[in-house]
Amino acid sequence: MNLLTNTRKQSVRGLTLIELVVVLAILVALVGLVLAFFPGLVGRASSSTSASSAQDIARAVQINYTTSLSYGNNYDSLINSAAITTLYPKLTAGSSAQMDPYLITTADVTALGRLGITKVHNNLPTVANDATFNVSGPEVNLVAGVYVGSVKPLQTVLQTTLRGNVAVGSDPIYLLLGVNKPATIVGVGKNLQEAPVRAGAAADESPAVSYQRYGLAFLLDTPATGPRQARFLGAVAFGSTGITTAEGSLQQYYNN
Repeated sequence: MNLLTNTRKQSVRGLTLIELVVVLAILVALVGLVLAFFPGLVGRASSSTSASSAQDIARAVQINYTTSLSYGNNYDSLINSAAITTLYPKLTAGSSAQMDPYLITTADVTALGRLGITKVHNNLPTVANDATFNVSGPEVNLVAGVYVGSVKPLQTVLQTTLRGNVAVGSDPIYLLLGVNKPATIVGVGKNLQEAPVRAGAAADESPAVSYQRYGLAFLLDTPATGPRQARFLGAVAFGSTGITTAEGSLQQYYNN
């Protein structure tokens, strides 16, 4: 009887701590082997996620315009709240190198207002260990003289990528705004439940180190006839190598 009881106890007992440690060590070793055989695996996963997220965000913004004639409001300006003529310092170095602060004009304010964009949030550079999550400062009305982030005039390759097949008039400006938590398209019952965060493979693509919300690109220009106009171009990511569209992220995926 005792022998039968002992046998039953042995058959139902769980793994010991030592056995668990051994199993975990084997799993870690297997993961290391997989990563060794596929050195670009993490980068490919990051690029794939970025492309998918950018497409989803662009779709959500377009749906919002279809249903409410607005592309959303209250986005991040990507401007430093402590020095409102400079870019947010926690953008990646690659993205900052492609950007300038842009001084909004009265015509720009009117054009953006037609898209429903009337307010932004400058970004707080003083939040410790956080470049992404809680860095949207107080609300700022978009009026002439306010700065927002834009693509540098000489970044013609990036401008062409953002523009796609959209025809351009005179004085084109490519504005960039961050999709933050206060954005009107974000929240329960909205087109985006959460403001997406990107965690890239590079060391400077951590949300604690650099701004890893996704961005929206808008084209401001003046057609041959008529007033200045604003058009939505799509969503972008702020990566270590610079500003990337969904198509660019897919290209990175296949190059890794």
